[in-house]
Amino acid sequence: MKILSIICILFLVLNGTCIACFISSLSNSWIYLLLNLDTIYGETAARVESRPNPDDRPKLRHLFVFGDSFGDNGNTRKPPVDPVLGSAVESEDSRQWFFPYGSFTDRRDNPTGRFSNYMVQSDLVANIMGLDVAPPAYMLTERNTWDKSGMTFAIGGSTVYHPPSNKKRVSTLRHQVDRFESLIADGTISRKHVEHSVALIAFSGNDYVTVGDAGGMSMGINDFIREVTTEIVTNVQRLQEMGVAKVLINNVPPVGCAPSQTTPNGFTRCDRGGNNYATVHNRNLKRLLKEMEDVHIIDLNSAFTNIVDGDNTEVSSFFDERLAPCCQSMDPNGYCGQLGQSDTDYRYTLCEKADKYFYWDDMNPTQAGWETVMEQLEDPIKEFLGLN
Repeated sequence: MKILSIICILFLVLNGTCIACFISSLSNSWIYLLLNLDTIYGETAARVESRPNPDDRPKLRHLFVFGDSFGDNGNTRKPPVDPVLGSAVESEDSRQWFFPYGSFTDRRDNPTGRFSNYMVQSDLVANIMGLDVAPPAYMLTERNTWDKSGMTFAIGGSTVYHPPSNKKRVSTLRHQVDRFESLIADGTISRKHVEHSVALIAFSGNDYVTVGDAGGMSMGINDFIREVTTEIVTNVQRLQEMGVAKVLINNVPPVGCAPSQTTPNGFTRCDRGGNNYATVHNRNLKRLLKEMEDVHIIDLNSAFTNIVDGDNTEVSSFFDERLAPCCQSMDPNGYCGQLGQSDTDYRYTLCEKADKYFYWDDMNPTQAGWETVMEQLEDPIKEFLGLN
């Protein structure tokens, strides 16, 4: 750059300008500028080069999934083969391993342990991150190993909080996070990988759907909701202390619109009481997470409501049936996929076009339902994860 300064001066001389007169007319600052262009330019270039490149930010390569049937992809155990019958026997707890679950392609051999006709929410979050499907289920992973895409700990039927009055043993968010922590502690999953990971907490609202089945609560509903939301926040903090970079958390969808709640009125309207639980839960959760960094609430409530309870929204027009399930038991106390005394004794009905139904069974959306929900939420998630 000193060469450039000399060239500038020679240019003036060659054009008949008196160099001495020219320099004398300049202020000291201009003279300094001309003679030190190289230094100034070099410092500026160094500053530009030192700016962080967005492409150099840590990549979020791994996904760890916690939750219930919205995230489960095989953690609810597949039943063993009955030695007399020579085949596994389906039940309400294992129905996701049998037809018609996984019947998206109209084949009978596709159940994968997911509570839908194919993909569930965790798969579509994985898609947003560039993965083909959600990471493998913990229960289907060999001991002391893990897939580098991450791991799924979600178990169908799980709840966030386990009230003392409920004697039925169920998996909880805390149990799942404990399992994740143990894999870090024993070195199966390295902390380096955890630091480049996203956690998805995908619960459907089982705490509020099943609370009546527990024979009532030993506390008021507002206190119960406070316990549930506080437990979520406590486990988010635990995940962050373990090193997880970003946390995605579902709010509760309008549980009063799930077929399990609309059956009594013939799938004609949502149960406002159930939806009120969701409203209070979501308000509490938003308040408790307000000051926490690297946390994003996935607004399932708005996305579901736009479909199932929004008569004038574009997405509501995608489905012929928004409250009735595609797969429906003939028994009010039965379940999708229920059989009688033989493999051909169907105790359920199955719709012909699942993509025209928002709900698959009494609680979970169809793949088409999930796609429509997550399309509404994809941009905010991408922005939060720095994927735009």
